[in-house]
Amino acid sequence: MKESELREETYRILNTLAQEKSFRSAKKRLPGLTDKEIWKAISVAASMVKPFPGVKRYRNLKVYVDGSAEPNPGPSGIGIVIYDEKKKKIKEVNKYIGLATNNVAEYKALIQGLKESKKLLAQSVNVFSDSQLLINQMDGRFRINNKGLRILFQQAKNLEGKFEKVTYCLIGRNKNKVADQLANLAIKK
Repeated sequence: MKESELREETYRILNTLAQEKSFRSAKKRLPGLTDKEIWKAISVAASMVKPFPGVKRYRNLKVYVDGSAEPNPGPSGIGIVIYDEKKKKIKEVNKYIGLATNNVAEYKALIQGLKESKKLLAQSVNVFSDSQLLINQMDGRFRINNKGLRILFQQAKNLEGKFEKVTYCLIGRNKNKVADQLANLAIKK
C-alpha cells in the first residue's frame, strides 16, 4: 500500500472510531474491519505525531529475552535486555513470575519484552532468544500443542501487530548471558 493510501485508510478508520467511540460500533460502520487493522491505524497515526519533548523514539530495537524455571516446573523468572540501534543498552528487566515451566517463562519474557519495546516507542523489534521452541513457534515452523502456550503465543502475536516489523533470531546461550542472569536473579529475589 502506498503511503498516501495508508494515510487515507488510517484517517478513515480513526475518524470512524472517533465518531463511534468504540471498536464495536466502528466495525459495524466499516464491515470487514478487524481489531488488528484498528491497532495498525492507531500505530500509523502515532508514528505521524511528534512525541512529547524528551521522549525518545526508536526505529529498531534489539531485545534479548530469557525465561528460567528452577526446577522445571518451579519458581520462575524472566530477563530482558534492550539495546538501541547503536547497540547501547537502554533497558533491563528482571521479574519473578511465580511457579511456571521453562517454556511458559520464555513466552512471558517475550511478551514483556514486546511491551517494554512499545513503551519505548519502537517501530520495529529484533527478538533474540536461545529457546529453539519459542523462536520456531513464533516463526511458524513448530506447532503449538500445549493449550497454555497457545494462549501466550496469541498474546505475543497480538503485540506484534503494534509494530511495523518483528523478527526472531535463535542465538546460542553464550550470546544471551545477560538476559539469562537477569531471569535467574529474579528467581533468587
